[in-house]
Amino acid sequence: MSISELIFYQMKKKGISQKKFSELTGIPESTISDWKKKGNIPKADKLYIISKTLGISLYELLGINDSATNDALDYSLSDSEIHLIEAFRSSAPEQQKRIITYSMELSAIAKDGKDHPNQEITQLDNLKPKDANRSTADAELLLKKQLARRLRRLARLDRIQIDESDHSSGLNKHLFKYLDYLGIDKLDYVKKYLSSVQPFMLTEMKSQEKFENAICVLDGYYRISLYIKVDATKGEEIVVSFHENNKDGIAKVNSISRNDYVYVFADSVGSHLKGTDDFSINLFITRGVSTFPINVPARQYDEEGFLVRYSYINNALIDISNRYLEDLYTADIDFSEVEPFSSIQQLSFTSFGNDIFSNISLLIDSILIQKDAIGRQISDAALVIYCNSLELLDADKNELMITLRERFKVNSKRVIPGLIDRIDSNIR
Repeated sequence: MSISELIFYQMKKKGISQKKFSELTGIPESTISDWKKKGNIPKADKLYIISKTLGISLYELLGINDSATNDALDYSLSDSEIHLIEAFRSSAPEQQKRIITYSMELSAIAKDGKDHPNQEITQLDNLKPKDANRSTADAELLLKKQLARRLRRLARLDRIQIDESDHSSGLNKHLFKYLDYLGIDKLDYVKKYLSSVQPFMLTEMKSQEKFENAICVLDGYYRISLYIKVDATKGEEIVVSFHENNKDGIAKVNSISRNDYVYVFADSVGSHLKGTDDFSINLFITRGVSTFPINVPARQYDEEGFLVRYSYINNALIDISNRYLEDLYTADIDFSEVEPFSSIQQLSFTSFGNDIFSNISLLIDSILIQKDAIGRQISDAALVIYCNSLELLDADKNELMITLRERFKVNSKRVIPGLIDRIDSNIR
């Protein structure tokens, strides 16, 4: 009997409905329905609350014999094991979830024989810089680190200004208009963005730096183009441009899911496995007008920073997006029929923020990534229902629609104009 089958067997045995089970565990009813319809299994961080709710042991839920397990666990713990247990117990609940998920991933790799348990560490060791012969990758990393440090320093200065004149393309001001709509100071926001930018995100566009000391950067992670003109004689920096990439400014599917290592500056260190270079670190990742603290396993690379799997950072944001999206669906719409965001998808910069504009942006993203007609129809219905639920004054509606149309000029999908018109007609 699978875990999901056992759960429904126990629910039936104890007379617990899906709705009641959802209330007791805090797990969305649509997710519980997926266990039955699609054969999905609960995430690792939910197993404990499920077992407690059903009144069975975690071993029983996992189909493990208690007595055999107790016999197998009858041994003394090593210092490393004791350290891991203490680190787990002292971590916040969200960090504990990530520790459980990470350990299960490593166990699965070892069990499947796809990787040696120590291969991850070996790969990280191979990425250490060689003093005798620095590779091209080391040189590129050094340039990215210097660029990220320079941008972070600029964020602390009081002499940054914003140039809001129109570019010839007419596509450089939509993020500024988005910030205006939300009542957020543009200069403060750009400084906040610069203060947490990471080396792995950045590519310097030398060909676009037409002024001495200018910095033109393409942020590949956020898909933001940022142009800063530095005037050393006047002691000022002018942010001339801050806008999304024209082709990729909306949700899109990547051809592959990245699982390589990237270099980051840690905002703080969570824990350290004594005698190793293994840490858990905390990062602040900004998307839209929200900044999300995430905790990821990392390996120290040098005195300044760490190596982290790109997928750990991306998946943390994807999890936030899916929880955020599910909250926007009503009880009348089956979220289980919708394709959720995954690690092979990029989302709009404006799809985070917990405001009307960001909610609509996220719902549009959800429509664009659906793989079949049913998913698109359900996602489209969710957008229409959400817009119908809004009660805005005419002036507020006009401001919202002007901002949406300006923001979605930056797109590469033919369906966008039709979606914007449908939003307009459904907002009361």
